[in-house]
Amino acid sequence: MNKKTFRDFLNDDLNVFFNLNEFAEDHELDGVVVPLVVVETQSNDHVNGFPREQLYAAQEVFKQLKTIYVKSTDYFVPKVDSVITLDNEEYYVDDASEEHGVIRIVVSANES
Repeated sequence: MNKKTFRDFLNDDLNVFFNLNEFAEDHELDGVVVPLVVVETQSNDHVNGFPREQLYAAQEVFKQLKTIYVKSTDYFVPKVDSVITLDNEEYYVDDASEEHGVIRIVVSANES
C-alpha cells in the first residue's frame, strides 16, 4: 500500500489550481504556451525593495502591473529587471520567487 506524502497532496492541489477548467488559462510565456494564472495588479506595494511610489512620484509614470503564477515545472524564476514576453507583450520583472512548486512573477509595463 502506497501512502501519499505531503508533496503528493501539494502536487494534487497544484493540478487543480493550474487546471484549465478551474483557475488557469493558456498563455504564451516567452514563446511557450503554458497554463498560467494572471492577475491584474492595482498596486505594487508588495514588491520587495524601495516603495515604488517614491520612485515614480516625481516622474508621473503610470504602470500596468500583473502578477503571473506558473508551476515551477513549467518555467523558471526570472531575474529581477529582466524582460519577459507574455502574450506577445514585453514586461519588466519587478519581483520573482518560488514557493511550494509555484513561481510568482510580478511584471510591469509603462501604459501608453
